[in-house]
Amino acid sequence: MTETDLAPLQWLVAVQMGLYGLLWALVSMLMRDARRALLHWGLFFALLGLGLALASGRGEPRHWVFYNGANIVGIVSFAMMRRGTELFMKVERHDREQLAMLAPVIALIVAAGPAEHWSTLRIVLSYAAQAYTVMRTMITIREAAATEFGRPSMLAIVVPGGVIAVTLMLLGLIQTVQWAEPIEMLRGVPSNLELMGTYLTGCAMLSFMFIVMLVQRLVSTLREASVRDALTGLHNRRAMTEALKRQWQRHRRTQSPLAVVAIDLDHFKKINDTLGQAAGDSVLVHLSNLLQNHVRAEDIVGRVGGEEFLLLLPDTEPQQATALAERLRVLVRAEALGTTISVGVALAHSVDKDPESLIARADAALFRAKEAGRNRVEVAD
Repeated sequence: MTETDLAPLQWLVAVQMGLYGLLWALVSMLMRDARRALLHWGLFFALLGLGLALASGRGEPRHWVFYNGANIVGIVSFAMMRRGTELFMKVERHDREQLAMLAPVIALIVAAGPAEHWSTLRIVLSYAAQAYTVMRTMITIREAAATEFGRPSMLAIVVPGGVIAVTLMLLGLIQTVQWAEPIEMLRGVPSNLELMGTYLTGCAMLSFMFIVMLVQRLVSTLREASVRDALTGLHNRRAMTEALKRQWQRHRRTQSPLAVVAIDLDHFKKINDTLGQAAGDSVLVHLSNLLQNHVRAEDIVGRVGGEEFLLLLPDTEPQQATALAERLRVLVRAEALGTTISVGVALAHSVDKDPESLIARADAALFRAKEAGRNRVEVAD
């Protein structure tokens, strides 16, 4: 192979990186919540492609921009990848660490200039900086990815990144062993073919990694939206039905106590009619926050209708459930929300054939509270 044999392949890889960058820039326009992270990913691919394009101009005379400039652009591109990934995963950003590590490396590359006798140092520093950045990215996001997406998806994200980092380390080691013979990017030698292959397959793997995270995040968001009330953020009727089934099965299996508390805002329609829907929504949000702040972590709070709320209280004795219901009633009145609540309490026992019958008894108790004048707690028989 001649010195320029790899130029067409290098341009092919550069164009591929540019297309990846354009793709992620377009995706960022559709994903407002993750826009900053996706733009960083787009910059990563675009800058990496630019670095490769600049490197294709290497030759005589040796211009700084094609040698040192290309390496610096490549190093900065990986810094963009790390920052974007940390932004997406919402983990602590390590900008100072990156600056402390990359600034001396870039300073050495700048000081070295394009002279041939500094080429090996420049090449080794570039490989080391890129490998370090990828490896640190994977280490930084590992726990957060496992927590949010699960261990299998975390491995699908971290393992490809680790392979890329190790490959870059090995290429840097090869150049270190052959210190007297700089392996410039355009030279048609096996290590440079491996480098082009690493960039092609590695960036495809990184794009796959980014897609896995993005899709998992979207699926999780959609799943959460399907079980959450849009206004209050509480569990919706569907979610409460599923939660009640689980708690009912646990109650039947372990004979542990289970209480259900049905809550309804009194004269809520009057608030909407006289003060407007915005005021009514404010009351609902305020009540939902109050309920969440005064139950245990294991209790489940849901909004199951317009002004109807439901509490599932596992491992709760009758007197505890009644005391909680009364405390909530008093708190709502003290909060001056412009309304009061009526409450029905039911404890699971042998007369209940299924969870629906338990809910029916709580609703019946709530109805009695309404009929008896509202702003009171009734306990089901």
